[in-house]
Amino acid sequence: MSVDAVAARLDVETGQGRSLAWWGMVMTILTEGTLFAMLIFVYYYLYSRASEWPLGEIEPPELLIVSIRTALLFASSATMSVADRAIRRGRTGIASVAMVTTFLLGAVFLAGHVEEMLRLPEEFTWATNVYGSLFYVIVNFHGAHLLIGLIFLVFAWMALRRGRYTADSHVGLKVTGMYWHFVDVVWVFVFPTLYLVPHFLAK
Repeated sequence: MSVDAVAARLDVETGQGRSLAWWGMVMTILTEGTLFAMLIFVYYYLYSRASEWPLGEIEPPELLIVSIRTALLFASSATMSVADRAIRRGRTGIASVAMVTTFLLGAVFLAGHVEEMLRLPEEFTWATNVYGSLFYVIVNFHGAHLLIGLIFLVFAWMALRRGRYTADSHVGLKVTGMYWHFVDVVWVFVFPTLYLVPHFLAK
């Protein structure tokens, strides 16, 4: 299916004035948000019951690089907001630059995630213990969502460049922004849970 065809389908509106894509994204965010909430709840539940944390005398994950990555990810949320405001004012050039910037910031974050996974000690795997399992599942689950967000950005940017979006009709860009902000908000909870707790609230 071409980029134009995808963009056209996203613009279909329901009788309530909201597009099908908007409602679909809302349901996606609610569903995926619930999954993340459950995983983080399990993490803190096990943390509260454990006599030591991280389990198995595992070294806490490093903080410097992930803190820089976190700043880049939050910056990408700001640039995505710039793109949304720009398209609503009909400034497609600014929207295009802002979306490219968002993509680059997200790509750097994801590259750092991959590099972090490769640097983890060999003895620390998803099968090491329940702490390892939760760390790998949560952080990679978020990474997978970020990758999906990058793909959304590519399609939305291509549609923008082809003139599919205007100040009055830009549903595809709107839902892409919704998803991107969702991924960033999830990281607000993932970062302190997986990286700050093991350092500052270790048992």
